Amino acid sequence: MILSAASWVPFSCLFASAWAHTFNLTSTSITHTSSSSSPTHILADTKAVSSTPSPSSSLKSDSSSPSPSSTSASLSPSSTPMPSSSPTKPGVKNSKRGIAFASNGNTDDIINANQTKSVISWIYNWADLPPAYIAESNLKFIPMQWGSGSINQFASAISAQGADTILTYNEPDFVNEANIAAKDAAALWMQFIQPLKQQGLRIGGPAVTAAPTGKAWLTEFLTECNKCSIDFLPLHWYGSGVEGFYSYLGDMHATFPQFPIWITEYADTSDNKTDVWNFMNQTINYLDSLDWVERYSWFGFFRPEDKVNYNMLDDDGSLNDLGKLYIGANTIHTSPRNNQTGPQYQTISPSDQPGQPLVTSWPKANGATTATSQWIQVSSALWLLILSIAITLY
Repeated sequence: MILSAASWVPFSCLFASAWAHTFNLTSTSITHTSSSSSPTHILADTKAVSSTPSPSSSLKSDSSSPSPSSTSASLSPSSTPMPSSSPTKPGVKNSKRGIAFASNGNTDDIINANQTKSVISWIYNWADLPPAYIAESNLKFIPMQWGSGSINQFASAISAQGADTILTYNEPDFVNEANIAAKDAAALWMQFIQPLKQQGLRIGGPAVTAAPTGKAWLTEFLTECNKCSIDFLPLHWYGSGVEGFYSYLGDMHATFPQFPIWITEYADTSDNKTDVWNFMNQTINYLDSLDWVERYSWFGFFRPEDKVNYNMLDDDGSLNDLGKLYIGANTIHTSPRNNQTGPQYQTISPSDQPGQPLVTSWPKANGATTATSQWIQVSSALWLLILSIAITLY
């Protein structure tokens, strides 16, 4: 049967519509939309360091993991070293870069720290033994003797996990943290920490605050404990702008040149997210370039807190722009498994989360429609096209 010109009009219109619909749907099946984009430049100007509020103490949930430090640098900036570019390739572990993990109950958030493209190589949580979710994360756990409590049990905890590196006293100069007199800390060290050196352990010194009390406390401690074996010196810093941070590091390195440095807590506490991102972007490259800085860990790997812009996770546990920069990877993860209101974690690699299904399309939560539903819609359009042809021919 030969169709008249009039008969082709509705047919051609429907065909064009169905074809366009099919093309658009199939093209979006591989499109992932992001809710935000990361800054792409480094600010040339920096702000002077200023006193800033402490990180929220609610971020560490375990009783064995006391609250993070609440002091910030008060030193004036001096000459500021220029950061060197030391790019980290996705998936290649950076031996320096680690995380201080304050779970706050969201233990499955750790999957984003060690997914396929992550560059993170180590982790600590202010405790002497790792909980199961950390022990199974494939990240190297560094145990800590946080204060004087249960220090007589630290040796057995170290032996049980086969650790080769340890951290000690967390901010002993601060009343709301370990809060130990330098003389008492030295005596406890010689009794319980020093014997661990016989096992070949690398031992970190007390991690003091960046306030003037920190440097004074550490100086007194080293005088009292002149037979202590210390392999590296952990430091903490909170403030605003790279000048204050670089000044503090330079001063501590000049004062205690015999020790390599770990920065086990640091963050820019600015109220501007772009400033915080640029601070991180500059400092991670700079720290990677310093041979006397062995390791560092940004604070922190946690979800949003009120008046805090240095968190690396979003509300659902996925990496935000800051987290993507630091971890060195993107994220497609949704809400954690222990969140009863959200779906299970999904990953693009079976090695990221053993036992979880392999993902073949982007999750809906990240702004895309799954391929299955797309092809159902495509099939519907094709059936309409076939039906139109049949009616026209009839």
